[in-house]
Amino acid sequence: MQQQPDQEAGHMDRLTQAANSIDELVQIMYSTLSYLTRKASFKQVNDHMPITQSIPNAEDPEVFAANQRELVSDFLRKAKQLEYLITSLPTSSATTEQEDEAEFEELEKEMQSVNREYEEALKVAEGLHAEIQSSLREALDARTIPPPSS
Repeated sequence: MQQQPDQEAGHMDRLTQAANSIDELVQIMYSTLSYLTRKASFKQVNDHMPITQSIPNAEDPEVFAANQRELVSDFLRKAKQLEYLITSLPTSSATTEQEDEAEFEELEKEMQSVNREYEEALKVAEGLHAEIQSSLREALDARTIPPPSS
């Protein structure tokens, strides 16, 4: 089963899109973690452990919550795009080892046949080259050179 070049290009394009989508998803994750660590304020979770540090540029809790929702939304949208791209990737063909071996043998026979044709064409070309050289030599030998004028 041979694939058309256009079909293979389409598969490679989807594979490239999936790889790019993975890169974008990682970038979103990195940006999200970076934002959260820079803008989140500390929250006391235990009465016996007071907050001893504050984040200087902490955002208002409402703005921070809205931004968190947007970041999660971006992440989920990109994850769904990636999931779609992955499901649209071609599945591996269910060829058996015997089918692959038969195809390789067929390709090898074809290659040997083409090589024989090439060698025959090369012999013909070499023969023609020799004939042309011989003809040129005869033409040069038969050429008469006028004697120098006195």
